Amino acid sequence: MYKQFRKETPQGVISKTEFKEVMKQMGVVDNFLQDLIFNVFDTNKDGTINFQEFVAALSVMTRGTPDEKLEFAFHMFDVHGAGVITKEDVTKVLDSFYKLVGPLVTFSGKKYESHEQLVEEFFEQMDSNGTGRITIKEYKDGAMKNPDIIQGLKLFS
Repeated sequence: MYKQFRKETPQGVISKTEFKEVMKQMGVVDNFLQDLIFNVFDTNKDGTINFQEFVAALSVMTRGTPDEKLEFAFHMFDVHGAGVITKEDVTKVLDSFYKLVGPLVTFSGKKYESHEQLVEEFFEQMDSNGTGRITIKEYKDGAMKNPDIIQGLKLFS
């Protein structure tokens, strides 16, 4: 894998522009969603993805523990990198996700055509202290009680 990475990226890193081009080729055309994924891969926040970051992200996605996968997902929802998820964050992510997979998303065994309803129920389940902001602990605790999220964690295994 390292040889292929170096062949494709002689400078040893993937720029945001290059990453977004690959995402487009994979069918992820939404600019915001591309940025979210890039930001989760770029753990040292230097604006590039090196081989270690690339392998670490792929490893979590394909072979990570449920806890690691939940942390990865949390960081996708944490749009501003503030360590908490807001309703605005979830709405923005779902807007992009709906563009990618279509309008019907299942959460807690229900199908939602409107992501506004989904966001409200998501916060009812996850925001255990009622602050309007979900911490990583609240997210992990709530997610482990939700069959749809648990099933979603298995998608990449």
